[in-house]
Amino acid sequence: MSSSTPEGSPPPSQEPVPDLGPNIAAAAFVPWAIALIFVALRCYTRANIIRTFGPSDWCIILSIICSTGLTATTYNQTQHGLGKHIYDFDAASEVPNILCAWWWSFMFYLPALSFTKVSICLLYLSIFPLRWQRWACYSVLVIVVVSSLFTQAAIFTYTIPLSATWDPTVVATYTTSQTTWWITTGFVVATDLLIFLLPIPIVLPLNLPRRQKAAVMGIFLIGFFTVFVSFTRLVILIQEKGQPDPDFTYNGTTLTYWTLIEPNTAIVVACAMTMKPLVGKLFPGLLESRPSQNETSLAGSGPQLTIGSKPSRNPLSPANRHSWMELPDRNDKGDIILSDLEAALEEPGRPVASSVSSTSKIKEG
Repeated sequence: MSSSTPEGSPPPSQEPVPDLGPNIAAAAFVPWAIALIFVALRCYTRANIIRTFGPSDWCIILSIICSTGLTATTYNQTQHGLGKHIYDFDAASEVPNILCAWWWSFMFYLPALSFTKVSICLLYLSIFPLRWQRWACYSVLVIVVVSSLFTQAAIFTYTIPLSATWDPTVVATYTTSQTTWWITTGFVVATDLLIFLLPIPIVLPLNLPRRQKAAVMGIFLIGFFTVFVSFTRLVILIQEKGQPDPDFTYNGTTLTYWTLIEPNTAIVVACAMTMKPLVGKLFPGLLESRPSQNETSLAGSGPQLTIGSKPSRNPLSPANRHSWMELPDRNDKGDIILSDLEAALEEPGRPVASSVSSTSKIKEG
């Protein structure tokens, strides 16, 4: 910065640069609208098709509400100058408004992610029969909840008093360090990765129908894109270490894009995991597959075990599977089948339900 430039104001560009505000607005509203559609479809599927609406569904509703808040507060920032060079608008009066809206957007961003992760963990707990995987899921759930509470506390104490975050006339007696935000972002990346890695050791060895396995892999690919977004945000934050940008309203738009995409992509993934009944209803021939002899031998009379429901039904009818990843974990007596599932993990490609006589029984956790 040259000595003739006023502090906090970089020199004007010699070439006109377009306002990135419309791009930010598009990055805010388009992913949010897609996520909202998926949440609506999930709610319809759960409430009207399988008639099972549980805690994981309420968590995803809370998540889309928080995402709505993130979208609204980000758009509000564009109305005050976000996306423009700081010397192209009245920074003295508008930057406090941008910073205030930014604080609120961060307030919504992290709960949107957290509620989505809790929703996915609850979904896993309702379909994973193996004790070790349930304990792993509980562990990830605890990490998500504890790290989320820690981060929310850090947001509320970003500065003391809090108004010093956006009001330059207020002197802060305490400011949360940048290291805290790197740590919290690191937790976001780690929990994203753990959540999408949890089902892989069980799902991959299963002898699923080709189309169903393709759907599962597609969902996980989108999920790992969410991990990539989280990692990208972490890299950007590290690159900005100790380098405050006086033209942050323009140069900080890349981080804003990723921040908007991340929670909405996670919501889409969480909802897509429950869409099998809807796909089966709209396209009945798409998911039909001939049941294996083992599945037929274990199929009983009784309705299908569904996500979040009591374990009193037979899960082995292919037409009634309610999750892309739902495992054939019970026989017609309601006993959890472990020996066959464990054998499938040891011998990839082996059908899961190979015999009833070798069934091991445990109580559902």
